[in-house]
Amino acid sequence: MKVGWIGLGNMGVPMVRNLARAGVDVCAYNRSPKETELAGARTVHSLTEAVQGKDVVVLMVSDIAAIEDILFEHGAAAAMSENTLVLNMSTIGVDETVKLAQTLQGRGLRFMDAPVLGSVKPAENAALTVVAGGEATDFEQMKPIFDAISKAAFHIGPCGKGAAMKLLVNAYLGMAVEALGECLTFGRENGLSAELMLSVLENSAVWSPMIAGKRDMLLNEEYGAQFALRHLTKDLGLAIRQATQVGAAMPAVHTTLDTFQKAVADGYGDEDMIAVLKHLRGQKQA
Repeated sequence: MKVGWIGLGNMGVPMVRNLARAGVDVCAYNRSPKETELAGARTVHSLTEAVQGKDVVVLMVSDIAAIEDILFEHGAAAAMSENTLVLNMSTIGVDETVKLAQTLQGRGLRFMDAPVLGSVKPAENAALTVVAGGEATDFEQMKPIFDAISKAAFHIGPCGKGAAMKLLVNAYLGMAVEALGECLTFGRENGLSAELMLSVLENSAVWSPMIAGKRDMLLNEEYGAQFALRHLTKDLGLAIRQATQVGAAMPAVHTTLDTFQKAVADGYGDEDMIAVLKHLRGQKQA
């Protein structure tokens, strides 16, 4: 299986490395030139070279605008061989996913949405979770890719269902991050140290892998992005848009999105999602 990978951001780089270590024949391309060690994978500097003659083309970029620019404005879709499988691992909306699938299928290509759960550390450790939408036969064919980058892969249903599952998880994640930030701010204002609060939380029913993964950040107050706050803000907006379309009530997610948008406006968008805490500390109840 020959794989072309597009997108070498914080997530793309470790995922490509794990594919190469697993023996997958993969070459990688980034829209802005980027030289990085990829554990044996080749870096190519032409989008055409990245996709021509490939069985699978993986997209791991920021949003639908980037995907459309790559596939259509810069001709990646036109350069692919008929029946190539486009595997979108980026997080985009459900409606955007279905439309993209229909467009590519109309050009003689196959499509699967397969966003991942997890941030940089799980990506480095090949411990992501894949939630895929598409044909069952395509899901089976992608097993070597999924096995190389993840601890678990789920076939959720037809195209768009993987995107829906990813937005569900990230909506919950956003609320959890805001709740943690609010409660730690409450504790700080009551004279409790971060170390003590986290130790008590660790021995309570509310402890989670998310809190464990942010513990060092919270103790050191260093918020280098594993999952940028602006990206989670985008995903919350996508979740609310889809909820509106299907008539699902998400009042708490609306509130969370408002908080995150204000944190981005405060200048924290490129920091880790947990940096919403810095915005919350600046808020005082009237």
